[in-house]
Amino acid sequence: MTVRRILLGELITNCYLLLFSDRTAVIDPGDCPEKILKFCGELPITDILLTHGHLDHTAAMGDLCDRFSPRVWMHEKDGAYLNDDALRAPASSPKPFWRYDYKATDFVDEDDVILLGEGDEEIKLQVLHTPGHTPGSLCFYLEEQGILFSGDTLFQSTCGRTDFPLGSPQDMKKSLRKLFDLPKDTAVYPGHGFATKIGNECRIAGDLI
Repeated sequence: MTVRRILLGELITNCYLLLFSDRTAVIDPGDCPEKILKFCGELPITDILLTHGHLDHTAAMGDLCDRFSPRVWMHEKDGAYLNDDALRAPASSPKPFWRYDYKATDFVDEDDVILLGEGDEEIKLQVLHTPGHTPGSLCFYLEEQGILFSGDTLFQSTCGRTDFPLGSPQDMKKSLRKLFDLPKDTAVYPGHGFATKIGNECRIAGDLI
């Protein structure tokens, strides 16, 4: 399995492709479905994993689902975001091309495990429920690979906003404490900005929690 980061949309969202020999899983398809397809090549998209329901992390989902019918994984508490402009696009104005047929196929929660790939390529993503930015924010932790996909919960030197609808500063602090308990050499792949490590972020934890 190879991880590839691509930058999508006006808000420069990190989309991550988990590339296997015969398939691709996409984390946060925020925009530009044609760009995602270009980097997938001939590999079908079998899974879409959403760290949360904001539009800048989900906008390409409908087009990809039309083409491949993948499984779509997210937390149930963010399910309503996919069809509600006030929730999914709090800093934007509604646009006529936005689609309203989004839906998840699989709701997951804390300590669930998502298996991707087959045989020697199979990997395990541990689901961490990390509310704060949204009630259903998730992080995906690959313990064996030492990788955390942190969505908009943890960035380099800061954390996600909590002033959008249904955000919670108190929940964010609890979620960050959970992440800071992970091994210090865990690589953090955030929803925006550059990669970091848990150990680096623990050094500035006092400013966040």
